[in-house]
Amino acid sequence: MRTPIRQGQTGRVRRSWSPRQASSGLLLWALLLPATSALAAEWTPAGEPERQDISADLAYAKRTAVRPSDGKRITAHLAFFTSRAFRLEVIDLGADPEPAYPTLEAAFRAVGCVAGVNGGFFHPDWQPSGLVISKGRRINRFETAKLLSGVIYNDDRGIHLVRRGRFQDHKGINALLQTGPYLVEDGRPVRGLSASDPRRRTFIATDWRGHWVIGASMSSLTLAELGAILASPDAMTPWRVDRAINLDGGSSTGFYFDRSAGQAPVTLHPWKRVRNLLGICTR
Repeated sequence: MRTPIRQGQTGRVRRSWSPRQASSGLLLWALLLPATSALAAEWTPAGEPERQDISADLAYAKRTAVRPSDGKRITAHLAFFTSRAFRLEVIDLGADPEPAYPTLEAAFRAVGCVAGVNGGFFHPDWQPSGLVISKGRRINRFETAKLLSGVIYNDDRGIHLVRRGRFQDHKGINALLQTGPYLVEDGRPVRGLSASDPRRRTFIATDWRGHWVIGASMSSLTLAELGAILASPDAMTPWRVDRAINLDGGSSTGFYFDRSAGQAPVTLHPWKRVRNLLGICTR
């Protein structure tokens, strides 16, 4: 229904404000409150973040994000890299009681990776969940479990992160993990992420312009919080995250970064043995 207007002697148009419009205005204000609250809960860098040269092909950072609404702080180890200079490597540790390598550092050094994190999910008998490809060898099969909503893989064309339904299997894939859930898509947190069960988290994210980051949190947080942090400008990355996906976390969370000669590597050890690792190696 259109609001009636009256023409005054001055020639100005005056709108009459009806009770129905007042109610509509109150309703609109109520609807805007959740959006305002969501903006207030956006994560920001804790303090002044170190300036990072985004043109660098490889960089390590330890960053902390804070949520202004309650002061919660999340700290994570991050390895930034570019797809023009690096590729992914999936390291399979086997299903035997003793892993193929005793530590993350030993595994990544053995295959020439400069950095890496723990990989995908696995069952109590060490069998991986979903499809895994390591050095071109296929382990397990493609699965449709709700958790395994995405695929991160490497082929001759570069690094790819896609939804499970958009993945097209093909020759030439030398490293792949089926994992999930998706955390960020088109620059926004994915709806429906769990807001319970806080724990340490592992993830991989990209701006879809050749910049990538693998990370492991040192603090406990929910999947919903992780998605919000990664989608918040500058909270963890110097560039806008276009998409991100979760890897196995909790007691499996691990991180490794080989710093320059003469410096000890950055390591975060898992609390338990894992089935596979996701590393980055030079092309």
